[in-house]
Amino acid sequence: MSEPLNPYKAPVANLQVIAEKPAIPAEILKKIKNGWIAALISGCVTLIFTAFAIFGQDITGFMDSSVLVDVGLIFLLAYGIYKKSRTAATLMLVYFIASKFIQWNYTGNLGGIVMSIVFVYFYYQAMIGTYQYHKIIRKY
Repeated sequence: MSEPLNPYKAPVANLQVIAEKPAIPAEILKKIKNGWIAALISGCVTLIFTAFAIFGQDITGFMDSSVLVDVGLIFLLAYGIYKKSRTAATLMLVYFIASKFIQWNYTGNLGGIVMSIVFVYFYYQAMIGTYQYHKIIRKY
């Protein structure tokens, strides 16, 4: 016979400790790494152009010290991608595309479109990589 249910008995939980993390494929980690490195490069280039603009050599025609907010945001999103954040990777892609459209609309110059496509590629790959990473972690 089975034991009668005792409503005063403490619930039992499975406290088995899982020793290993799931193996993340190298190509997923590479996508994420390339994304945050691309964001760091983008932030550094923007910072250099901003420094030139602050000291009177505006190369692009529209930069001033307010672009430091842009630099800070890029570095913040780069850190988020480094920490494998899906939100940061998605925002970086959307923010970069939006800022390029604004820049091209403001200046009327499509200069740097090839490099922009390269950065969009890396940001897109980072976004895909973070989603793939979290899909594997969720199964774990």
